[in-house]
Amino acid sequence: MKREQIKKNIILGLKEKGLKLTSQRLEVISVLTRDKSHPSALSIFKTAREKYPNISLSTVYYTLALLKKHRLIKELEFETMDNRYDMDTANHLNLICTNCGRIEDFTDAVPVPPEVVEQHTGFAPHDMRFEYYGLCKQCRKP
Repeated sequence: MKREQIKKNIILGLKEKGLKLTSQRLEVISVLTRDKSHPSALSIFKTAREKYPNISLSTVYYTLALLKKHRLIKELEFETMDNRYDMDTANHLNLICTNCGRIEDFTDAVPVPPEVVEQHTGFAPHDMRFEYYGLCKQCRKP
């Protein structure tokens, strides 16, 4: 799905829930949907401050938590680096560079569709996360 369509879907999702669309909240959404690198809250905060110098880090965290709660974004949690945020809630593979921390989407077929898991095991998945760890193209350059 295109980034502009994802942005529209997030905004529509907030409207459908009756949630306010403040200018700062819209800026957090804009930063998130412009940044293909799966930004951290701090990265979103720094970028949003360029346009809204008075935005607080707590506003960014609150907005991200709200979007996550309503399943409009995904939070990628890590032990060794800051949590990152993914605007694409469709099932896809994340490619994570163990050198620089860059995260890229790989949107080919999902390894095992949830329907197949349920059909074979009776387990009904409601969320999933697929990750490959390695070195990105830039970090592999000599």
